[in-house]
Amino acid sequence: MVLQFKEKINNFYFVPSPIFTLVSVALCKFLYGFSISAIGSLLVPIGETFNINIKAQSAVFPFNYFGQIVIIFFIGYFADKMGKKILQIGSLILFSLSALLFNYINNFYLFLFMFFLVGLFGMSINTIADATISDIFSKKRGYYLNMAHVIGGMGAVTAPVLFNLSFSRTNDFRSLYFILFLISIFIMIMISVAHDPSVEIERVRPGIIIEILKNRPFIYLCLFGLFSSGALLSVSGWIPTIFQKNLNISSEISNYSLAIFWFAIVAGRMVTGILSRRFKETTLLKTACIAIFFVLSASFFFSDYLFLLIDYLLFGFLIGGTFPLLVAFSAEVYPKYSTTRLAILFSFTAAGMLLIPLVVGILGDYFMINRIISFNSIIFLVYFVIFAKKINTF
Repeated sequence: MVLQFKEKINNFYFVPSPIFTLVSVALCKFLYGFSISAIGSLLVPIGETFNINIKAQSAVFPFNYFGQIVIIFFIGYFADKMGKKILQIGSLILFSLSALLFNYINNFYLFLFMFFLVGLFGMSINTIADATISDIFSKKRGYYLNMAHVIGGMGAVTAPVLFNLSFSRTNDFRSLYFILFLISIFIMIMISVAHDPSVEIERVRPGIIIEILKNRPFIYLCLFGLFSSGALLSVSGWIPTIFQKNLNISSEISNYSLAIFWFAIVAGRMVTGILSRRFKETTLLKTACIAIFFVLSASFFFSDYLFLLIDYLLFGFLIGGTFPLLVAFSAEVYPKYSTTRLAILFSFTAAGMLLIPLVVGILGDYFMINRIISFNSIIFLVYFVIFAKKINTF
């Protein structure tokens, strides 16, 4: 009876077009990109509303990304066991309710709990989206994943722009989450009627996580995801604060700067997607790592708005395509249990998003934030060496 119910839901569709399915899944990434980019715009008004310093504001990161880490314990296992479509629809419903509730609270500690829920369900949506694309387009993963991540990047571009527009009209930073609620409902409807060709339900067991974690090359990829995502979110999460508090740039310009930063990431993903049709993932990752090392190191020396913005735009362009390549390459390193595999990979990246921006925020009360962020460049030099070798030999 339960099996028949799962099969009916996973196999149901109203629109058979694979393009419609790809767009629907890519919009899930738009939703996730929107939600993580929104944090950068919200930090300053949250600090002003609740009269808290930068160190206290940084608590938003561990709450949001701890929710994302928690998915390793259930979303991968149940998605592979029950089917991706069921879990995607359920996650979208819970995400939309969390976004709606955001508009009705006025307590900092409740805000932290809501960031936890948005992180939990947002990463669930994001993980299943990448797993679905990886399964459907197995022959051109790098290209299609980068194109889907382009849409995710557009969500990140959109968030600070809509924040400026909504905040100027309502003077309430929470109104951005009502917009997020409406977007998530629309995407849920699209996913519900889309055709998911990868409906095979794998026979997984709880111990599969331990089995995957024993794969050393896969762990190297996970650690790269941890450090690279932490570096990216350190810039994304703190750009408005750096420009407003350290460089005396207006709130409006700072948030538009964040949007431009994410647009640079989108451009990088588009270029990487095109290049991935001709070059191997490791070749592109190796090239990106050495370039990022030099660009991010240079940010230590800039205290002028224009120079620092240009440096961060170059960083965003270079790092933009690395994570889709990482997702694609992980399927070669460990091809089984796609959703569980990606749940583990995404949990490592969420750990980086939690820890590294948090450390930057704690130190930000004592040092210039952009100088702290620049030390993230060291890990890219390390991984240039790793990707220069055959990672499977580690």
